[in-house]
Amino acid sequence: MSTTLSSAKHFLLATVPMLGHMRPQSGIVCELVKLDPRLIFTILLPDVAVSVFSQELEQWSVTEEDLARIRVIGIVKGEKSKPGKMLEWFVQIFQAEALELRKAYQSIIGQGSLSCSATGTTFDYRHITAPSAVFFDMFTPGFAPYLKETTPDVKIISLWILTAGSILWHHGKREHGGTADWEDRTKAVFERGEDGGRTFDEVAQSIRMEPNSGRLLPNADGLKMYDYESGPPGGGGPLPVRAIMDAMLLATQLADASITATTSVFEPGSSKVLQDWYEGELGKKLFNFGPLVPFTMAQYKAPPLAAQTPFQPVYDFLDAHPPKSVMLVSFGSLFYPSQTWQLEAIFKTFLETRTPFITSRAPALYQPLDPELEKTIKDSGLGLIVDYVPQRDMLTHPSLGSFLSHGGNNSMFESIAAGVLNVFWPFDVDQPIHAAYMTEAVRIGEAAQPPARGGKIEGTPAAVAAEFKQVLSEIKGPVGERKRKNMMDLRQKMMDALKEGGEVRKDVYACLRFLLNEA
Repeated sequence: MSTTLSSAKHFLLATVPMLGHMRPQSGIVCELVKLDPRLIFTILLPDVAVSVFSQELEQWSVTEEDLARIRVIGIVKGEKSKPGKMLEWFVQIFQAEALELRKAYQSIIGQGSLSCSATGTTFDYRHITAPSAVFFDMFTPGFAPYLKETTPDVKIISLWILTAGSILWHHGKREHGGTADWEDRTKAVFERGEDGGRTFDEVAQSIRMEPNSGRLLPNADGLKMYDYESGPPGGGGPLPVRAIMDAMLLATQLADASITATTSVFEPGSSKVLQDWYEGELGKKLFNFGPLVPFTMAQYKAPPLAAQTPFQPVYDFLDAHPPKSVMLVSFGSLFYPSQTWQLEAIFKTFLETRTPFITSRAPALYQPLDPELEKTIKDSGLGLIVDYVPQRDMLTHPSLGSFLSHGGNNSMFESIAAGVLNVFWPFDVDQPIHAAYMTEAVRIGEAAQPPARGGKIEGTPAAVAAEFKQVLSEIKGPVGERKRKNMMDLRQKMMDALKEGGEVRKDVYACLRFLLNEA
């Protein structure tokens, strides 16, 4: 690598210790590095995520030479989170990282040195040009204003690990179903004298909470959803997530370009609306890198036995059950049902129907189950409850037949890639629209309102159990087979988009030309 340092092109990524973000971002980094041998990538993140990010890089069929041009550097010293305590840990990590990112960036552009807080390795930047492009995770929004202030000529790339429809609903204008223009609309209220004595913040908050009004949200793909379906029943959501999403709006306004984790194959109408708005109206660049998950097993390498050891009980459980018989229950790293009776009703249904399942305590918002029920599950041999699950590996196991998930971007596309039928339990952010795109979502809770696509919601344990029993029956019958076939048809279309000459590959090439000023 030393022979090319003086002529190298240097990009930087600032990210967070969330596997659902790091996994697709590692794909973005590898795709770009493989295309240009001049490219060096610096990854800045908390030290607890250094080994995880490094492992994810190895899943993308990169050579040792390619990996040598990627520097993964821990900049925040900290301990790993504990199950159920991740939310508090996230807040602490984000606050610490916001400060350390600025210090690390100054060392890099000043051509100094930077030591990794995880490995102790020192990286020398004396002979490496300053980054010409900086990618930032959607959860590090405070870095963008600092970049514009200190290095205004550097291109800033926002990474949206979201689908187009979700981006529009949460960050687009009112006509898109979003509230990105909330500040202008708040000012207009005062100009019209309609503030009613309220403060600016009070008026702004009423506009930001407008998605609970009951109007039908616009969607270019013909999807019917009321605005209150785009969030959790009863409104709200984890406060740190809401605060970060507001900050993301500012970061997006400052970005020169954005990369999404979607493709027009999945949502043709919304993809076009997003592109017309983002490029045509805002004058920025938009690149669709497609579902950033391995779509063929040739792209994915199972970890060595030593790395699997902590998950051996999971693999032993799967190996002990027939093909396509086990359901995985996993809600990502953050979300979890706020009322445990909801999930307990489903677990009892598993036991009643003799359906084997595996679930974890990993989410930040995890709530402990009733101890007696947990003991019953363990004694039955039908269920396995662990601290963490190797989700991607599990989805490829022949015994895994279905997946109850929150419907996050990675979970949805990973299940499609693996050919595993997904049952959705959406909470917030991008999940409700994914559930609506892919199926008629199971929505439960005391505050649930009628879905626009029809059906009746009853938030009682008996109703939940009855509905889920029907879901399990359909999965095992003709309905499940039909849905699997439709899903595999969609999978093939996505694979075609990822091939050379396909839509996604064209965008990857266009993105690199833009970043290198060759567009």
